[in-house]
Amino acid sequence: MKKIVTLFLSLSCFISIYAQSIKGVVVDEDNNPLEFASVALLQQKDSLLIKYTTTGVDGKFELSEFKENTYLFQVYLMTYQANQRVLKVTNSPLNLGTIKLEKEVNNLNEIVVNAIVPIKIKQDTVAFNAKAFKVKQDDNVEDLIKKLPGVQIGTDGSVTAQGQEITKILVDGKEFFNNDPTIALKNLTADAIKSVQIIDEESDDARTTGVKDGEKTKIINLVLEEGKKSGYFGKMGAGIGTNDRYTSNFDINRFTKNSQLAVFGNLNNINNTGAAVFSRDGSRGDGSGYLTTGTAGANYNYEFKKDLNFNLDYHFGHSDREQEESSNRTEFTSETSFTNEQETTSENISDNHNVNFSLRDRSKKDTYLEFRGNFKNDNRSSSNTNTTTYFDENKIEDTNSTRNTSSDDLRNSGNLNFSYRKKINEKGRNIRVRSAISFSDNDDVNYQNSLTKYNISDVNSYTESDERTERKERNKGFNYDLSFRYMEPIIEHHLISFSTSFENNASDESLDQTKTINTIEQNPFIYQLDYTNQTFENQLGYVYSKDKIQVYLSGSLETMKQKLDIDSNSNINNKYDNFLPSATVNYEFKKGKSLRFRYNKSTSLPSSNQVTPIVNDFNPLSITVGNPNLTPEESNNVNLRMYSHNFQTAASFFSFINYSKTTNAIVTNRSIDENYVANRTYENYGSKTNIRGMIHYGNKIKGLPVRYTLRVSSSFNDYTTIIDNAYNKTKTNSNSFGLSLSNDVKNNVDITVGANYDLDKTTYSLQGRDRDYFKQNYYSKFDWDITNSFNFNTQFDYSLYTDNNFDSQTVPIWNVAVEYAFLKGKRGNLKFQVLDILDKNIEIERVSSDNYFEETFKKSLGTYAMLSFTYSIKPPSGKESKRGSDDRRRHFH
Repeated sequence: MKKIVTLFLSLSCFISIYAQSIKGVVVDEDNNPLEFASVALLQQKDSLLIKYTTTGVDGKFELSEFKENTYLFQVYLMTYQANQRVLKVTNSPLNLGTIKLEKEVNNLNEIVVNAIVPIKIKQDTVAFNAKAFKVKQDDNVEDLIKKLPGVQIGTDGSVTAQGQEITKILVDGKEFFNNDPTIALKNLTADAIKSVQIIDEESDDARTTGVKDGEKTKIINLVLEEGKKSGYFGKMGAGIGTNDRYTSNFDINRFTKNSQLAVFGNLNNINNTGAAVFSRDGSRGDGSGYLTTGTAGANYNYEFKKDLNFNLDYHFGHSDREQEESSNRTEFTSETSFTNEQETTSENISDNHNVNFSLRDRSKKDTYLEFRGNFKNDNRSSSNTNTTTYFDENKIEDTNSTRNTSSDDLRNSGNLNFSYRKKINEKGRNIRVRSAISFSDNDDVNYQNSLTKYNISDVNSYTESDERTERKERNKGFNYDLSFRYMEPIIEHHLISFSTSFENNASDESLDQTKTINTIEQNPFIYQLDYTNQTFENQLGYVYSKDKIQVYLSGSLETMKQKLDIDSNSNINNKYDNFLPSATVNYEFKKGKSLRFRYNKSTSLPSSNQVTPIVNDFNPLSITVGNPNLTPEESNNVNLRMYSHNFQTAASFFSFINYSKTTNAIVTNRSIDENYVANRTYENYGSKTNIRGMIHYGNKIKGLPVRYTLRVSSSFNDYTTIIDNAYNKTKTNSNSFGLSLSNDVKNNVDITVGANYDLDKTTYSLQGRDRDYFKQNYYSKFDWDITNSFNFNTQFDYSLYTDNNFDSQTVPIWNVAVEYAFLKGKRGNLKFQVLDILDKNIEIERVSSDNYFEETFKKSLGTYAMLSFTYSIKPPSGKESKRGSDDRRRHFH
């Protein structure tokens, strides 16, 4: 806690405390209070947003925490004429009294005033005008979104808006690279964006049929500037650094009224897999090791007519990761324990091609048709050298294994999905048809050369095993499913739902393995395996649907069939019947505040690997065989979710709790012999419990222009495994706490400080062992636009690892960069950066399982400096956008 206070004080050093405030009440022409009117304070010289709020149900508003100055004050509500005035704000509170908004009409006698309307609220959409937020020429969409009130971007790249995670990002309402948020955030330039819309999107069922189901997801739609819909825009860049580091990237976009074309590519060896390589968020790229990446892709979207869209994208990816790591593991059995130390070097290369397409048709009233598909080809190769040394309880070396493996894999996969929804009448009668087909074809060749020395400390018992293995494996899968649902209204708001579905999953595996042990050739291991599982389900449900509350109750009769053939001989032929109830209740208290409860029962068949009675001994120290006598697991699942967003204060609250109880659980049955060879199979035994919850809260600190975000999460798992015929009950409790502080207005300075705490405790019933793990992470970011051309930014990250089974470790990471924008229109950007200044070229992982805990150290890039140049490509100036009347030209009396 002391470190959080220190971080908070460091933030406060850059921010003054402001006491000014503006109050008032907004009404219509009949003096009725207006809710959700946007109230904004803008800089007079450039209309950049300073403060923002909305009116409450009583029409009242209050703005506070801003400097004494002269501002543009603006009140706006859709369908009303905007009210704007110039206000001189002093240290004294200012009460504007009643502000009356008049309905928008076309009146030639009105005065036209140029102004930016920064925020618009309409039904389930909040739209932010990009011109109200300061961005630089080389900024991408991610840099713009970070400045929006109530929006955060995590260190993992996830976007949270109004307390909920963004599930997809659209561009002008159309899909962009299969809705991959990373490509849209990193690829598109901020100055191409006219507005950012945050939308509570209803489900496809609700939007088509009009029957609300309470299922909403948070999405972002990027509306482009009109000037970006003629000519080309984008950027290209390259950089060179010390230690032979390099990077290059480009993205070119051409958008028109009916079409979108985007092309991007990058090549680098700085552990970056994304579309952007010049990031200012302090991230170290994609994890540990030494990664060389080359990617290229293209996206094309065409709108035949309104709400009829076709999207096609292609993406090629090359990656070559070299890894060096060392680990220490403590493993235990029912009666003893032992440790091992591992040193591993590896290289993994992948060349993959990905194609995605979609056709979406909403052009016909009350009908929605969607057809999607994707195909992937992945050519992989890998090599790995691992040395493992085992020590007994007395820390004496007992067994040593050196293992060299390599593989060449060719993997193909694809799927097609079709759905059709139709509203038949205004009372709510509707149908839905869905189907899907998928396939996979994996052709793998694996080689192994291992030398294992047993009983090293005992000369009389010392033995060696030199194994050489070639394993050729072919796995094919073909799956398809079909479902139909019919919904019939009984009386107003009450409906009956009937659905039926069928799913078939088939896989076949062929293996040809040859092995020699100590130069003695073993009998070839050859087999053909065919595994099929089928699920038939008929469901009857009751639906109650109104604007604020939706209830769905159902019961399903499920039949599952399972079949396994080995070399054309039947090994498994089972059938299971189940009754599966479910219930969902959604309640929306008001706009921005909702509660959802969900319960369902589910069953799960064991996988083919879990039931196949074939020994996999490719790794001589880890041998696995399935159990054909396994039966399905049954789970009861409960979920409670609450969401609340206050549009006046931008305070957001999101929480959920999940509870799952699984009976007839499939558990691991493991035995470890005196030579440390682990033999593993599976059993049905007892139950397992999982409880998981999270609270996310964000708000402003009263009296300070500072926002804080608080995140608390916890999970509990209780399960049993079998070790040497003894039952080991494992309980894990993981807790996480995070707090971040950032300045509210980021026009010139962006400051963030924060801390994350992760506390994990694992207990085992065998030998009374337990494991306590605590990770502390402190971070800060400072980004300062010193002038319109010059920027300085730095990030510092400090992690401290403590564990009752391992020594404490610290990893500080510090990055610094300066940027200079020049050339006509600031199109050129020169950047110099130094990463990992303290040269802590290592990453640490600590994990625990049902019978071991382990610490792993992975080498990373270390310190390097890089000089890079980026050039922005823009349409000819004559084709630049002229702002439409909706954005800059508002009417005032």
